[in-house]
Amino acid sequence: MRFSIFCSQYALLCVFFTTFCFTITAQDAPIKYGKIDIADLQMKTYPKDTSAEAVVLGDIGRAYFTYSDNDGFQVVYERFRRIKILKKSGYDWATVKVPLYIGKNNKGKEEIYDLKGFTYNVENGQIVKEKLEKESIFLDKQDDNHSNKRFTFSKIKEGSIIEYSYKIKSDFYYTFRDWIFQSSIPVAWSEFSASVPDYFSYRQLMQGYEPLLINELHNGQFSFTLTQKGSFDEKSASRIPPSSENLTTITKDFRWAMKDLPAIREEPYMTTINDYVAKMEFELSSTQFPGSGFKSYANNWESLNSRLLENESFGGQLNRAGFLKDMVSLIKTSSKDTLAQISMAYNLIKKTMIWNDIETFYIDSNLKKALEAKTGNVADINMLLVVLLKELGYDANPVILSTRDNGRISDNTVLLSKFNYVIAQVEVGGKDLFFDATALQTPAGILPVRCLNGQGRLISKNTPRWVELKSSYKFSETVIGSFMMNVDGNAKGELSVSHLGYNNVKERRKYQKDGKDKYTEVYKKDNSNWKVEKTDVQNADDIDNPLVTKLDLTVNDFANVAGDKIYFNPVMYNAQKENPFKNPDRKFPVDFGALVEENFVASYTIPEGYVIEEIPKGSKVTLPDDGGRFTYFVGVGEEGKISISSKIVLKKAMYFAEEYEVLRKFYDQIVQKHAEQIVLKKK
Repeated sequence: MRFSIFCSQYALLCVFFTTFCFTITAQDAPIKYGKIDIADLQMKTYPKDTSAEAVVLGDIGRAYFTYSDNDGFQVVYERFRRIKILKKSGYDWATVKVPLYIGKNNKGKEEIYDLKGFTYNVENGQIVKEKLEKESIFLDKQDDNHSNKRFTFSKIKEGSIIEYSYKIKSDFYYTFRDWIFQSSIPVAWSEFSASVPDYFSYRQLMQGYEPLLINELHNGQFSFTLTQKGSFDEKSASRIPPSSENLTTITKDFRWAMKDLPAIREEPYMTTINDYVAKMEFELSSTQFPGSGFKSYANNWESLNSRLLENESFGGQLNRAGFLKDMVSLIKTSSKDTLAQISMAYNLIKKTMIWNDIETFYIDSNLKKALEAKTGNVADINMLLVVLLKELGYDANPVILSTRDNGRISDNTVLLSKFNYVIAQVEVGGKDLFFDATALQTPAGILPVRCLNGQGRLISKNTPRWVELKSSYKFSETVIGSFMMNVDGNAKGELSVSHLGYNNVKERRKYQKDGKDKYTEVYKKDNSNWKVEKTDVQNADDIDNPLVTKLDLTVNDFANVAGDKIYFNPVMYNAQKENPFKNPDRKFPVDFGALVEENFVASYTIPEGYVIEEIPKGSKVTLPDDGGRFTYFVGVGEEGKISISSKIVLKKAMYFAEEYEVLRKFYDQIVQKHAEQIVLKKK
């Protein structure tokens, strides 16, 4: 069966498949462990990416199953990797971390073994290798369930090659390890193969923009011995000895490979690189063991909804609300208005609870204990809000989602492990309102930016569905200035900076953390030629209105005086000095998270005895399909006053890869215009 290909404008090319019966091409891996080509050691730069600090010459993995009476079925992963270090900045690649997992309550584990490695260098025309020593291998425990096997290679210098191999034995056959083809450095060859007995069926998900060079499927065999324990026969009053049986089944032997993969790096305005990197993921869909019936693990959204509602750490808490009666009574006696009650419930939970920064959709213990402790994870806090809203008589439900840092969710892939967060939803007048009570600086009904990641899944007994996670808030800032210039090139006046929308949330967070003095000190540090005489911060305690900073200041060397002329840039605050989109092309979307609006308005009174010789021309640049605009205007008024207005408006939170070139040119024009100067001339 051929691949089924789904193209998503919201993310990237994704290929979903369950079985294969064709071969794209057949090719042997170009490298083998321990066989080093001296030409690779002598290579000074990687021809396909001369800027690369290192390159993965080969990354080859394999997965297969084993069976023992003591451990049952286990998966063994083998990996061999070779990396060429090209620059000193690439030395970090000589330290490797291999993640390992231990199940909760020690139910299952992963163990690494047969770890070996070498550093290769050229000395006097000969290849010299240095063995990875035991003293350089460590186990770093992260928590009760996660650890890293860490090892560092010695004798590293520019030009070195390192290679290593290891095996991992895992009890967790239901969570097959992902294979990531791409890296933040170029990869010359990446290959993964898997031999899967017919007892197991996995659904595979491939993501990325890079094509497979090899995609093979063949049949093989898996043989093992199954020992049956002895028993006692009551009729004959004799013991039946243990017996063993040799079993053989067919395997599906997959092989996938990619070649000459470009480095994938963080770029401005992207969610997480994991949304775009070329990788293969696996999900167990069914098992049928010898002597056992067929068992399906294939999820659909309805079964996932039911599982969560039945889970004691999720839906099991939604109908226990007696401990909230005081809050319910307070809200009901305070107001009869629907929106006022909902807003008050949100603010009560927000003021009562302290978030411990843990992101999860599972309640830690129970909601009553969380409320008594006045602290908890995001589920403790937002599920409390859901229960409180239900007790007030509203149709409230939890919505599970994946934050921007965690990666996008596809409605084609039913994987609960992809989610990491939960918020509260309530329907009012047929409209969904969303709340996150961990976001202290965010008004009621506005989600924090971390939650604006496409869509979330509303969990409900009656109306489970997808909901769109977007916001009416913008990244918005308005700057207004009024200055008088003197003949020395200095300017004196007032500047007002108003933070609105998500800028208001961000700046308010800084203000509350730093306090007024430290917060306003940043304006001085970021502008060394400013002498701030007075500061005033308005609406500091009112999150429903913009945070406004007003400054009385003198700007030294504001203008450049040259003979009988004065040159100055009228965009004196937050000018767009460089284009954030430096790469000539981009394969994935530009995701701002929300709409953008930046305003700068200022007036300048020129020095007495000077006239205006040259001013920038006005400009209006628009993006296609009303996607945004940039307007720029410089006007001349009476009595030597110059006024300037610059406005940048982006009307879409996301611009697809096809729009990248236009967006990049749009910012080029903003940079050019913001760099233009006004010229004054002495009469």
